[in-house]
Amino acid sequence: MKLILKQYLASLKERKELDAVLPDLLSSMGMNVFISPTRGVKEYGVDIAAAGQANDHEEKVYLFSVKSGNLSRETWNGSADQALRPSLDEIQDSFIPSRLPPEHRNKKIVICLCFGGDVNSGIRQEVSGYEQRNTRDNISFEEWNGDKLSELIQQHLLKEELLPSSSQALLRKSLALLEEPESSSKHFSLLIDDILSKATDADSAASSITRVNVCLWVLFSWCRDGENLEAAYLSSERALLLAWDTVKDYYTGRNKPSKSFDSILDTYQQITDYYVKKCLIPYVDHKYALSHAVHSPCSIDINIKLFDVLGRLSVKGHWILDSLSKSYAKNPPTDGEREDQEKLSFSLRKITHSINLLALNNPLLLMPYKDSQAIDLGLALTLLSNDSELDEFVQSWLSEIVNRCIFSFESNGMYPIVHNSYEKLLEHRNKVNVDKSYKNKVTEASVLYPLLAVFSSLYKLDSVSQDLGKFATDKLAHSTLQYWYPNQHSEQFMYSNSDIHGSTSTNFPMDGSLALEHIKQECSNADSFKRLSAVTSGKAPLVLTACRCYRYPVPFHYLEDWLTASE
Repeated sequence: MKLILKQYLASLKERKELDAVLPDLLSSMGMNVFISPTRGVKEYGVDIAAAGQANDHEEKVYLFSVKSGNLSRETWNGSADQALRPSLDEIQDSFIPSRLPPEHRNKKIVICLCFGGDVNSGIRQEVSGYEQRNTRDNISFEEWNGDKLSELIQQHLLKEELLPSSSQALLRKSLALLEEPESSSKHFSLLIDDILSKATDADSAASSITRVNVCLWVLFSWCRDGENLEAAYLSSERALLLAWDTVKDYYTGRNKPSKSFDSILDTYQQITDYYVKKCLIPYVDHKYALSHAVHSPCSIDINIKLFDVLGRLSVKGHWILDSLSKSYAKNPPTDGEREDQEKLSFSLRKITHSINLLALNNPLLLMPYKDSQAIDLGLALTLLSNDSELDEFVQSWLSEIVNRCIFSFESNGMYPIVHNSYEKLLEHRNKVNVDKSYKNKVTEASVLYPLLAVFSSLYKLDSVSQDLGKFATDKLAHSTLQYWYPNQHSEQFMYSNSDIHGSTSTNFPMDGSLALEHIKQECSNADSFKRLSAVTSGKAPLVLTACRCYRYPVPFHYLEDWLTASE
């Protein structure tokens, strides 16, 4: 386990990675962290500062200057950005005389050289000489290298009683199976369940989530090194949802449980950012690039993966949209957007235009094979409804999907069916003798067609709505056209998926105006959505993340503003 942690620490970057783990570690050691990493704020060489008892019974002040990887000649005193030695000089010349809080000035000071790897042998003499020359009565030096950090993490963040040997084995299995992402993420899910099962109050919830976060960072760093992010993506999704399920009763935005959840949310965002920017966005503007990347001669494999990717890209967009909306509410852009708002706006446009390019360059996204792909389609359409620049694209996309669904059904092609298993889809494609009873059975229910009816009406595609309504009347009279909404049980099961929940409205009207009226009425009557803890706590994208992860249709409540505007 120590070797695993050391490799993980050595792979971390300095900013928002290594310096994000350290405050949690120090807090777990019982120390009071009074300076945490803050971007854009000059702290005169100090990245993190804490007061407490680390090695003995005397309380001291620990000042950390953090660097990534091994300490080399470049990162010690070379041309590297923010080399370590100048930072140590700043701590002694500026921070200690003028920035140290008054309550800590009479305490002994330990300046900590903190890095995830080791000191290169070529500069060991220089580093040791610097420490000896500058050690005084009240100032000493310590090296917190990868060995020391991994040992402290084992001692304090992965305590035996909270992460026993059986759970450590699960982490090792998850790391060993990175090339089999589903197996890896299953072992990691068992690890999450085991750690969070120990959370019985606010403090234990905070410490349990912190431990899950450290394990998730270990998994992510290994995935990143192995250039296979699938296990980290799947695990981060489930870790985030189960962390919220654990912390929701204690979440205030300011206390320890809140901070621990915000920390794992930040890890989730970094993993999904890296996944989207590294694996998807560079390839969406190349014809068939992502289709080809599936490495399968079978269109079913490609279709399933493309809709999966569509859902992932859309959920990322919803998180960015949520951050931008909150920023606008807090600081309305009266004289133009602030810098952070510009960055969020740019990221959101990048996501929405990537969805556009993804569909244009991968035509299998014009034809759902599974009715449940309405979930991924719903995530995308709900996001794109906020970008009027792409209205023309969405109208064209919707029209083509409806036309192909109708044509495929009538010509016995690959029309959407209720089954999700690969075997059933393969059997469906290879079906030679198709009778009415078979078609009725595989289309006995649908959430896809109601979704298409709603969006066709909202985008004022009158002829498409009429074709869809006629098709439903003539060909789908046997089918239970329906849609799903959260109910009073959803709060209990939404984030853990430990049981089925929600309510379904059947006999969904396929006439455009009637469909809109129907969902307005359902949204106003089904107020359980607005009482979900994720919604009341300002974390509404958690519900969408759960819909993608656990395969529930996207609630139409996310369209309520548009529904009201269309009246």
